[in-house]
Amino acid sequence: MKDLKNLTVAITGASSGIGLEAAKLFATAGCKVALLARTQDRLASAETTISALGAEVLALPLDVTDESAVTSTFEKITDRFGPVDILVNNAGVGFATDLSTCSTDDFRAIMETNVTGVFLCSRAVLPAMKQRKSGHIINVSSVVGKVTNPNAPLYCSSKFALNGYTSGLQQQVAADKIRISLVSPSAVDTAYWDGRQVDRSKFLQADEVASTIFFVASQPDGVLIKDIDLTALR
Repeated sequence: MKDLKNLTVAITGASSGIGLEAAKLFATAGCKVALLARTQDRLASAETTISALGAEVLALPLDVTDESAVTSTFEKITDRFGPVDILVNNAGVGFATDLSTCSTDDFRAIMETNVTGVFLCSRAVLPAMKQRKSGHIINVSSVVGKVTNPNAPLYCSSKFALNGYTSGLQQQVAADKIRISLVSPSAVDTAYWDGRQVDRSKFLQADEVASTIFFVASQPDGVLIKDIDLTALR
């Protein structure tokens, strides 16, 4: 397994759930961790949690759909820790939609976070990765990016788009020795499901998905896990 000590890791959607659990693992491995999320109070709590693990941590509020904010935020990370070695694009939103009645705002909220946000954050780190001929971007997708369902078709569509973007990026930067990975879990017990009448007892847990992200990142430089699906056996 690759030694990740002293590498700079940036994680979007890092204030809770999968993002926070992944941050704990990278911090424990000796990484410098940049926590990025929209909710400032939860972000401050996450920063305290990661700092307690002895890691160097930088917590920055970020809406991944804001182009100028993404640019300035990643500049701050570079100024503090140096260029990003590992980017985990974990931020995402989703909710049930009826395609005959849902609003344009609903469409944009899902697509801009789940697709545009990944594009903007990835673009922010890629030039330095290409210059160094090194780096790893891990995109958190979903099994519904491969087999859709009728309940949240816009969310599913955004994950299909993310998967296509990831595949194209993999091919474009392979010659630069940059690794692009996709992690696709089934339903995960996170805040995504808050307010819905859903039995979560058989869902994946956030720390289980985080451990998969860490496993993908820990592979030797010559090994690329392109796409990994996971589901719970309960």
